[in-house]
Amino acid sequence: MKLFTFHTASDKSSRFGALLADTRVLDLTALGSPIPRTLLECIEQGDAALAAVRNAVSRVETALARGDVLQGVLALGAITFEVPFRPGKIMAVGRNYADHVAEGAGAAYTRVAGFIKLTNGLVAHDTTVIKPSWTEQWDYENELAVVIGRSCVDVPPERAYDMVFGYTILNDLSARDVQMAERKEGNICIGKNFPTAAPMGPWIVTKDEIPDPHALRIVTRVNGQVRQDSTTDKMIYHIPAQIAWYSHTGFEPGDVISTGTPSGVGLGYKGPGTWYLQHGDRIECEVEKIGVLVNTCRDPKRG
Repeated sequence: MKLFTFHTASDKSSRFGALLADTRVLDLTALGSPIPRTLLECIEQGDAALAAVRNAVSRVETALARGDVLQGVLALGAITFEVPFRPGKIMAVGRNYADHVAEGAGAAYTRVAGFIKLTNGLVAHDTTVIKPSWTEQWDYENELAVVIGRSCVDVPPERAYDMVFGYTILNDLSARDVQMAERKEGNICIGKNFPTAAPMGPWIVTKDEIPDPHALRIVTRVNGQVRQDSTTDKMIYHIPAQIAWYSHTGFEPGDVISTGTPSGVGLGYKGPGTWYLQHGDRIECEVEKIGVLVNTCRDPKRG
């Protein structure tokens, strides 16, 4: 299932939704108990809540196939996506594709490593992202993100996928000049964390629809030009290793791991001009079996 949070032009309150087989939207919030009120509650309440949602979607799809007219079924074009939910924390993996390591002239990590992405930077699909005034190297990173579904700590790799609720897309926007300066001091913080630095969505795909998250094509387009084109099987450290290591922090339902990006970012571009993001750029981050996360760039100095 594809699960998300949305509102409509006539009702600005946040609603919990599911994408139906005919690409219409089921307003799960309108159904009431036993359906969770929010996507985060669905994650927190575990298998029983997810089963209730799945049964509701199945019943509605059956009724629609009969030609029934139902309340709470909306056209996809009639909704506005919100951030799917607010994670407690986002743990990001750095230097996790060899080709990305090479384009950045760095060295691969000897184990899973990275940084924390703050949740105040989260923004939704089809929204505007804002260039910080203090960077000249504003960059994109298309990443498969893992949504944790259970409270856990010190998870062995062989049990890692038991902890997963589903998957989404995260664009790890970066201020490269600041990031590199911080790295020389030993820590990355502001170069990865600023308002609108973490577009995520448009929805969460439950893990049953992605039996192998290391068999997904990952493509980024800026203004229609392909910049990144790779597959998740090229990760250096696969998801079980990521979950095992980062679970030492202790995970709660709804926590997120952003799994790293392949080559093709602005940092690695050596041709004429620049691939760093500019005012008006349209970024499309696509991950196979999930969808496309779209955002438009704005430089307040330009308008």
